[in-house]
Amino acid sequence: MQFVRKVLNVIMFAFIINFLIPGISGFAHSNLEQTYPIEGEKLTESPSTIELLVQDPVVLHPGSIKLADSFGHAIELEGAVVDPNDNTHIISNITKDLPDGKYVVKINVVALDGYVLQEEIKFEVVNKENGQNKEKLRALKYSPDDSEIIDGSPEKIDLWFSRPVDITAIGVFDDRQQSIRLKEPYVYPKDPNHIIVEFNEELSKGTYQVTWYARPSGDDTSKPDILDVFYFAVDEFTPIQQVNLGEATNSFWFNNMGLKQLGHWLVFFGISTLFGGAFFNSVIYKHNHLKKWNKLTFVFLLFVIIGEAIILTIQKREIGSLSIIEFISLKFVWIPLLQIILITIGLLFAKVRFAFYGTALFLTSFITGHATYPRYGGYLTIAVNTFHLFAASIWIGGLFQLIIIPKKDDMKDWLKDALPKFSRWALISLIVLIFTGIFMTIRYVPSFSIESFIKSEWGKAVIFKIGATLMVFILGFFQRKTIINLTANALTKVVSRVKVEIIYAVFILIFASLLVVSTPSAAEQGVYPKSLEKENVQLNVAFSPLKPGLNVLTMDFDHKDIEKVEVTLSMPPNYKVTYNAFKVEEGVFKITGNLLHAAGTMNMKVKAIKVNGDKTDFSYKVVIPGEMRFNE
Repeated sequence: MQFVRKVLNVIMFAFIINFLIPGISGFAHSNLEQTYPIEGEKLTESPSTIELLVQDPVVLHPGSIKLADSFGHAIELEGAVVDPNDNTHIISNITKDLPDGKYVVKINVVALDGYVLQEEIKFEVVNKENGQNKEKLRALKYSPDDSEIIDGSPEKIDLWFSRPVDITAIGVFDDRQQSIRLKEPYVYPKDPNHIIVEFNEELSKGTYQVTWYARPSGDDTSKPDILDVFYFAVDEFTPIQQVNLGEATNSFWFNNMGLKQLGHWLVFFGISTLFGGAFFNSVIYKHNHLKKWNKLTFVFLLFVIIGEAIILTIQKREIGSLSIIEFISLKFVWIPLLQIILITIGLLFAKVRFAFYGTALFLTSFITGHATYPRYGGYLTIAVNTFHLFAASIWIGGLFQLIIIPKKDDMKDWLKDALPKFSRWALISLIVLIFTGIFMTIRYVPSFSIESFIKSEWGKAVIFKIGATLMVFILGFFQRKTIINLTANALTKVVSRVKVEIIYAVFILIFASLLVVSTPSAAEQGVYPKSLEKENVQLNVAFSPLKPGLNVLTMDFDHKDIEKVEVTLSMPPNYKVTYNAFKVEEGVFKITGNLLHAAGTMNMKVKAIKVNGDKTDFSYKVVIPGEMRFNE
């Protein structure tokens, strides 16, 4: 039992690490694509529904969508339901017309891996006449024009608006983000909608950004200013460069370590060891030392109960005020409770133990991890993930059986009989672990750079897990050679190596639990075209760099008759910006600026306009790496 105490010390040490290292809240593992009403929208009539469009199906509960007025009074809604024709479309009907005023929609739905997606959408219902009696302020044109490359330094900037305006602020910045000296803006005497801003210095070659703030003349000063940005270049296009502020430092360890990760680790450790031990006793090597093992199984059951209690407590707090019945009705609650019941019955009745432990382990794939998402492969990935879990359990449970079960005097005979049989199963398990792990990594992160992978929490966990698995594989190689001739001297080596394998197994499960609470897309980096060719026009696009901050987007068309290009970048639920591209040479267009403003998934539409007026649209999905993911 001395080694048992050592193992428990290692486990307790891992617990302490989890508590000492500060954790952060897990980011929701689902993407809110679109809402109705949209954020900040002013409606001239009462909406009849609240609608959500999510990237992946979610689990609803009675408090999934709530509506309140500006005073916090709840507005009655019908229960949120899933559109029968589209399981990513959520609808909740408003039971009565809303009077004029401001409203907030509170969204609380559960992603397929158990994480809670929370969002607030604010909108306003306004009087129809007040909402339409004034023309919306907008810029009609500029000179120099947006995305225009002009010859020589301009003397002034001209701005034409849809109505008279007051310019509250305007700035011009060069490609190193240095401000250009300007004179005071003034109104052109013959046109109150025309604003002129003269330069106080000559402009050198390169790209310039113009940022202006304005409000309609005579408008209420308490209302926010209207903001817009456009770009022009003098003689040649140049990228806008990032001011050298130094690289952000990333923690070597894991910020996602916390209570929820600890809960997942306890569940993994408990269920894996229980099933692996039962598999060893039933399939690998049947023996008569079950009493000792049965006593230890109560400890592993306790691990599962404590782990599930931690996870469910955090989940209850995130979901909010639900009755016990409503909370238990969620699959992320009743499945863990069912797992505990199955394990308990397995402990009490030996005949069903193997089957019930296996069922409890099998259910883990449906509530834990990222395999449940349709975008990651759905049922195929769930099946592969299940093989991964079973292979890990057979290996981990077998290791504990080898060391904990026999008495010291019986160790040599025990290992001589049991170890060769277990060694074959351990090798098979490791091979399955490697291939299923590679499959799931490719599924979760189909495109990445080395930098994006190692900087992400998910990527670091994969690397550490691979390292620990590789060490186990090396130990197993030497172990198989040693057990062929199991002498007294070799026995000590074998036992020591098994002990080391157990310690590696503990840490592999820690990294596995970190994978659950981390986001795979934080490591992903890539531009995915929905169509490589459209109307016989091919387009190659490239972002430099493909990460949040200042970027350059280069678009290279195989047709030279493209006259103008517009690029629209959008990010769920409501971010949308359109840029006009610089034509740097025939068939090649570029835009620069803070294009990729946040980590997450962006949609990009490129509209190419030919000389003859024909238009061709291209659609892309842009995945920007990073942990702080916008609405994911």
